[in-house]
Amino acid sequence: MRLHAGKAIEYTGSGCGENYLQVTQETQSMTTRPGRFLVATTRLLTVFSTISTTAILCASSVAMAADARKAKPNIVLILTDDQGWADTSVPMIKGREDSRSDFYRTPALERLAREGMVFSNAYSPAPVCSPARHSIQFGKTPARLRNTCHIATAAGCPHEVSIARMIKGVDPSYATAHFGKWGLSQTRIPLQEFGYDRSDGRTNNYHGDWRSTKDKRALPDDDPKQIFGLARRACAFIEEQAGQSRPFYVQISHYALHAQHAALAETVEKWRRLPRGRKCRPGDYLDSPPPLNGWILEYAAMIENMDTSLATLLDKLDELGLAGNTYVILIGDNGGGFRGNAPLRGGKGELWEGGIRVPMVARGPGIKPGSYCDVPVVGWDFFATFSELLGNTAALPAGIDGGSLRPLFENAGAGAVNRPREYLVWHYPFWSPFGSKAMSAIRQGDWKLVKLWDSGETRLFNLAEDIGESRDLAGAEPDKVKDLHAKLIGYLQAVDAEDWREIRAERQKRTGGAVDARRRVETYLKEAEQDHPAQLRKRIEQLGEQLARQNEVLRQSVHSQHADAKDTWARANSRCAFLRSVIGRLQERLRRIDKARSDN
Repeated sequence: MRLHAGKAIEYTGSGCGENYLQVTQETQSMTTRPGRFLVATTRLLTVFSTISTTAILCASSVAMAADARKAKPNIVLILTDDQGWADTSVPMIKGREDSRSDFYRTPALERLAREGMVFSNAYSPAPVCSPARHSIQFGKTPARLRNTCHIATAAGCPHEVSIARMIKGVDPSYATAHFGKWGLSQTRIPLQEFGYDRSDGRTNNYHGDWRSTKDKRALPDDDPKQIFGLARRACAFIEEQAGQSRPFYVQISHYALHAQHAALAETVEKWRRLPRGRKCRPGDYLDSPPPLNGWILEYAAMIENMDTSLATLLDKLDELGLAGNTYVILIGDNGGGFRGNAPLRGGKGELWEGGIRVPMVARGPGIKPGSYCDVPVVGWDFFATFSELLGNTAALPAGIDGGSLRPLFENAGAGAVNRPREYLVWHYPFWSPFGSKAMSAIRQGDWKLVKLWDSGETRLFNLAEDIGESRDLAGAEPDKVKDLHAKLIGYLQAVDAEDWREIRAERQKRTGGAVDARRRVETYLKEAEQDHPAQLRKRIEQLGEQLARQNEVLRQSVHSQHADAKDTWARANSRCAFLRSVIGRLQERLRRIDKARSDN
């Protein structure tokens, strides 16, 4: 503020409104009441002092912000296992109620969304976990890694550069850790060689059910699926690095929500008293719970327990003063399917949206709180993203398929991801005697083409208008089909992707018993073709009873201390797959009969 001709010239800085009014009044009265000159002068000096202090604080804030930008960011990547796109209480599409659950509650994820960004078009690299984890770790598609689905023929990726190794190459001062399910089944290399200073080792699904896969000792009841143990170990690691003023990268890979389902008993009981959702059934509230992996109260409780572990992590970052300089990213490893994935089609093990579109929320420096991003992003983007966030200016390893998400982070979700190609490709050439189909898919813009290898069919969808993939536009858009199909085949050939026919032959050779099971399914179905609807319902009921008994065997074997528990579980699991396949086919036949009758 400047004084001129006995009046105040307004100062536009902050925090001086009242002083401005007081000084204006005083200076206007100086000439008429000289006795107040000293008072006015004193107040004027006070204003100058306030302005100077404000300017110093503003300059200090600017400097602190600049320092924060220059500070080495911490990164926490959280993978949830088999979590459906709408299996949270956060709308994955702003304003679309069916993109969140009407039953499950995830308040910590809601907090992360309020403080960060929701990604409405986030994708897993694959519809099953192991190829997705390879892809995330190395920044390349499963097709390029030749690790798409089938463990027996999958590449081990021993020479690939991992996220942790890349981070240490950019800045050796970073501490790195991986806690939870590793899941890189064919990569038989210690995690230390991949650049991780701390880890739980080469873990997989069984480690979420047993303390040891050798002696089959069950996990303690107060740590289902190691949910809380993972949070404790991650928080201890973070606190240790904070004490040393050392930047860190931590990946927390949950065993939940993968089967076998488990949750704290008190949390399950709590869900009995909560309002029911549209997926709930009367049998969920009986004294005797439904079969293993079929109880929605247990599933909801498991989601809540996992969300509680997220809250623990966020609180620890707050406590340590690290929240402002730490990126926290939560994403599903692949699609889910517990009682359906509506509004999406399909689920785990398929390249329909339900198998690959996943929940994703991110918070961190430069990310606008409460924002949404509609740009398609995918798990193999993280490698390039973390590289740029750390300030890497060197070239990425050859063959990286992903692009950095930093422009989206820093532009409220708007913009584009700069990848080597302008489209996304998924390749899942898996074949199973129980009905899994070899599929590939490509998405460019709003258009998605799905290739069904067994039949040779191609199907085309506009996801902006048809997120449920219910309207095949292949016949109406032949030029679009031709363009996307050529790009899909061209990419698969360029990376020498696994051939679905070779995988099928290998599967048939290795799983003769399963092929026999497929024949038994077909024989059973052929016999059932002559059944009337009442007889079909009776068959379905009888098979359902058998499935319930086998599920009970599964439940008991998970918690058994017997040496053969794992083999018992494997036999029961195979039997359950057979029964579910038959029941599903019979139910579809019954549905078609009922529909034909109603049409007539």
